[in-house]
Amino acid sequence: MSGRASPAGNHLRMHTFVSTPFRSQVGQLLRLAAPMIGMTVSRMAMGFIDFLMVSQLGTAAQAAISPATVLVFSVVCIGMGAASSVQTFASQSDGRGEPEQGSGYAWQTVYIGFVLMLLVWPIITVVAPFFNWVGELAGHDPQVRRLEIEYTEIALWCAMPSVVCAGLNGFFNGIQRPSVSLVAVLVSLVFNVVANYALIFGNLGFSEMGIRGAAVATVLAWWVRAAVLLVIFCSAKIDARYGTHHSMAPNSTKLVRILRIGGPISLQWMLDILAWTVFMIVIIPPYGIAAMAASNACLQYLHLSFMPAVGLGMALCTQVGFSIGEGRLDDAVARTRVAAFVTTLYMGSAGVFFYFGRHVLMEFMTIGGDGALRMEVIEAGTLVLTWAAVFQVFDALNVTYSNALQGAGDTRFTALTSAICCWGVFIGGAEWASRHLEGWFLNGPWLMCTLYIVFLGCLLAWRFQSGAWRGIDVFGSCGVVERPIIETE
Repeated sequence: MSGRASPAGNHLRMHTFVSTPFRSQVGQLLRLAAPMIGMTVSRMAMGFIDFLMVSQLGTAAQAAISPATVLVFSVVCIGMGAASSVQTFASQSDGRGEPEQGSGYAWQTVYIGFVLMLLVWPIITVVAPFFNWVGELAGHDPQVRRLEIEYTEIALWCAMPSVVCAGLNGFFNGIQRPSVSLVAVLVSLVFNVVANYALIFGNLGFSEMGIRGAAVATVLAWWVRAAVLLVIFCSAKIDARYGTHHSMAPNSTKLVRILRIGGPISLQWMLDILAWTVFMIVIIPPYGIAAMAASNACLQYLHLSFMPAVGLGMALCTQVGFSIGEGRLDDAVARTRVAAFVTTLYMGSAGVFFYFGRHVLMEFMTIGGDGALRMEVIEAGTLVLTWAAVFQVFDALNVTYSNALQGAGDTRFTALTSAICCWGVFIGGAEWASRHLEGWFLNGPWLMCTLYIVFLGCLLAWRFQSGAWRGIDVFGSCGVVERPIIETE
């Protein structure tokens, strides 16, 4: 090994990641990713269980729950996206040998969450007019519209704890202690299931609240999760190394850096979720209530492939950030290559599963459905799962390279490219298909969704391979500086 010195505080290693055997490289990724995958799968399970339990209220509730949750997330992601950038700062600080710097960034997300909470009240006042307007525009069933409003008006109050969780998750993942985030999400999952059982159906001495009960349970579960994370974050053991007790004050420099790196992430998330909101509550409803229920059901299955991949991507984000903090850019490239292989293998396998199991999967999801309408939902759902099978490999590229670029702090390109593909190809194309490919039924809109994912995955892979991220320093005032680099022979 030869080359320039590493950043201050780092310890030179005899062997770099590049020089280790491929099996060991995969093992390192999976060991770090395992708790993160558990966390994302558990979070997915919470939404999946919510969907199944609310589905017992009937097809109208099944059709309403996903558009409502997507709209809620489109609001809270304004803060969550920025807060997630804490992972970049925490991992790079740890790699630079300055672990105490990361906790200050985590604390700033608490203040971001508080500001977002203040904005919730005026947002709630426009929920009913919004859904009524969209309902008239897209032909929503009145009962579906009413349930969407009931859920959204309550669930929006999860804004602050959601942002706090995103920031603290980013911190613990960045310092390579993802098991903390896993514990927090498991506790909240158990709480959410019990609260759903009590509040949706009126058990354990509570009054029956229907879909509103699911919303209340969701808000409370987010607060439980945030409380668990905060208790561990402020514990003596974490404070001893990361100085969490001494970094809680608002810090304008750290806040500006979070907004500079995390702002594009927030924009990307918001535009992406808003696009899915438009897709689910404007473009799909004219195809009928069965098409809405089928698309909602398929979204739950897509989480089975996407969320574990997100866990792998989060681990990669930490690895890339740590390697860059050490000055080992070649290691960052090698780690990304390994993650791309693992993620593509997993999501490609999920695609095969979706295609060959599409009928059985839809039959399971519609248990308790309404007679003849259930058969329409199953038929529509098999079409959607076919398209989902097609784009799995390209979505793996999307997950891998977006996280690698985030770990490097290269978030602006990702946000801009995602916005163009999302609204130009996905929504613009789906709207065109709904008008000019009427005979294609759901094939038209979901074809455009597939093209969007294919284009975006390829563009993000190209961006990372171009090496444009190599000159970015997330701690620099202008964002680009000369970084000490450890070169390998």
